Amino acid sequence: MSDELARAIGALNVDYVHAIDEDQLERWPEFFIERCLYRVVPRRDYELGRPASLLQCDTKGMLLDRVSAIRRVNVFEPHRYRHVIGPTKILKQEAGRVETYTSYIVVRTTQNGPMDVFSAGSYRDEVVFEAAVPKFKTRCVVCDSESIDTLLSLPL
Repeated sequence: MSDELARAIGALNVDYVHAIDEDQLERWPEFFIERCLYRVVPRRDYELGRPASLLQCDTKGMLLDRVSAIRRVNVFEPHRYRHVIGPTKILKQEAGRVETYTSYIVVRTTQNGPMDVFSAGSYRDEVVFEAAVPKFKTRCVVCDSESIDTLLSLPL
């Protein structure tokens, strides 16, 4: 496992959370390949291999639609996320793909309200390279809690 590979995937994660935290949601789909999978699932369902998700998009087009809905359709109290991510652990590397695990915590801050821990868990990712640039083929957001606030509007 090369340090260069670890740095590239670490930078992918940092850039990903930066785009969300700084309200650059239009950049979010660019972290994924065209035929991708983004899903948010409670830990118990993930561990039991259940296919149901709290949120699921399986193409970059669906991610773009999600951003469009957030910007133009959805009505919700203005808020921001602040991600804190742990170092990425590379679990497996084979034939141009890398499986990784990264812990995260997301604090949600509303415009006039308190700061709350919104979600904590892990990213279970499959990363591939397009023209030497790491991209998510799969990003499975595994939430430690089965209880998720209904305000799951922004990506985690």
